[in-house]
Amino acid sequence: MKILRFPAMAMLLGIGLLAACKQRVRVLKSPPNYSFAFGSKDKLDARLQHISGITWDNHDNIFYAVNTGSDTLYALDRISRSISDAYPIGAAGDYEDVALFDSAIYILRKDGTITKFTKDSSTGKATIAKVGEMSLAGANEFESLYADTAQKALVLICKNCEADDENTVSAYAFYPDSIGFTNKPIYKIDAGKVDSLSPFKTGKFQPSAAAVNPMTKKLFILSEESKQLVIADLNGVVNSVFKLSPKLFSGPKGIAFHKTGEMYITNEAEKGKASFVKFAFKDPAEAARKSAAGVPYNFSTPDEKLELGSHLHEISGMAWVPSQEMILAENDEKGDVFTVDFKNRNDNVRKIKFGGKGDYEDIVYKDSATIYMLVSTGSVIKVNLENGEVTGVPETYELPADKKNEFETMYLDEARNSLMLLCKECAGEKKTEVRKAYRFDLASNTFDEQPAYVLQVNAIKEILNDATAEFKPSAAAINPVDDKLYIVASVGKLLVVANKLTGKPENVVRLDPKLYNQPEGMTITPEGDIYISNEGGTGVATIFKFIRQKK
Repeated sequence: MKILRFPAMAMLLGIGLLAACKQRVRVLKSPPNYSFAFGSKDKLDARLQHISGITWDNHDNIFYAVNTGSDTLYALDRISRSISDAYPIGAAGDYEDVALFDSAIYILRKDGTITKFTKDSSTGKATIAKVGEMSLAGANEFESLYADTAQKALVLICKNCEADDENTVSAYAFYPDSIGFTNKPIYKIDAGKVDSLSPFKTGKFQPSAAAVNPMTKKLFILSEESKQLVIADLNGVVNSVFKLSPKLFSGPKGIAFHKTGEMYITNEAEKGKASFVKFAFKDPAEAARKSAAGVPYNFSTPDEKLELGSHLHEISGMAWVPSQEMILAENDEKGDVFTVDFKNRNDNVRKIKFGGKGDYEDIVYKDSATIYMLVSTGSVIKVNLENGEVTGVPETYELPADKKNEFETMYLDEARNSLMLLCKECAGEKKTEVRKAYRFDLASNTFDEQPAYVLQVNAIKEILNDATAEFKPSAAAINPVDDKLYIVASVGKLLVVANKLTGKPENVVRLDPKLYNQPEGMTITPEGDIYISNEGGTGVATIFKFIRQKK
């Protein structure tokens, strides 16, 4: 199985042409609870080149599939997607969809004819019988069949029906256990509404597959020609429309759901083999509950708040001083460090001048004799202190790099006797979706040649189930209580909890932009309390305190 980690440009962006061939970026959104950026894709057996419909059998734990122009019903293994059985269903024909109802498999032919397939569980003997034939006037074409268990019916959605106009798509019911077909539509889909809700101009809405999501109880309808996914209620009332990227959905002809909400979409072969794509179901509320359970802080409600004066309007870094239980804070553009007494609401206990104007982004307190400053280019400035005053000339150590890099994050790793610098965006990172961390050895005052670890941004996107999420670190610190690395990102408004050695994200918390104007600094006390600072922007700079919650 190939796990897809589609980069934003490949997966979520469609490219259009303006006049003079200028490229226009189109952002394609994913439906609720799913991410089109993260799916697992399998190539299918050559016998399924024209796969036209699938359904899931919870009892046998397999898929059933039909192939246009074939005379066979195929059983597919859930894991490998390989063909495990093949059953003849009569003469070859335009079989378009398949649905499970009351332990029987029903197969739809393009003209509306329905065939029932059953299999004796003890003998394995299969039985095939034609059970319904649509008798609508005129020429009619169907490709979608799904089971509505509440109505005890199978529902066929028109692809092209003579009675429909350009703004109407009718659906008809077949009742297997009673009256069979009804020639009056059970509902009509407003194709005009589909068009108005579609994010981009597209072709005609012509349903090619449909299935009911067991978790949301919503109807998911595919339209191959217009490359759309339409979500509606079970009365056909359209809720939302999503454009499907041709890069992933070359010929979307089948859709099915596992009982856990996993969504499966099949594509007919156009170039190469037919494909089978799986998308995990993620409940945002459940994800939020798990996140809250995994992070012992309420980052939506600060326990305390301190408003800062103009001298720290562009506060960009903080460091905790255990011996004084105070904070060292620095301003982005001035070579000054201020002592902040958060408890007594004094943001300027004293000022230490260490240098001239510059792009200073973070600060680390090593001990009473040494502090370190980070420059945005990755340079580290060592400032020696004596009785709280700068002594000697600050020493500058430059990160060996050939290309332009941007840093806002530096933190102390006492176990490795190191400073760790985490890229906000370094050379080559934009396309690769990674953030590199560089180690500065405090014993030798030298940088390691290779990154200490590489943080994968896609791992954050997976946790959030959001392929559009951004992550550009602006501050970080190791929490001495749980020994985890906490990272704040102003761009993206995220707080990430990661493994301190590997940088692997373990938990992600979204930060409310209304509360966090520009979170640029963070420090953590020995007791695990967290302070996060926000630059002032058009308002007042602040420091928030978050008390670690007891279990």
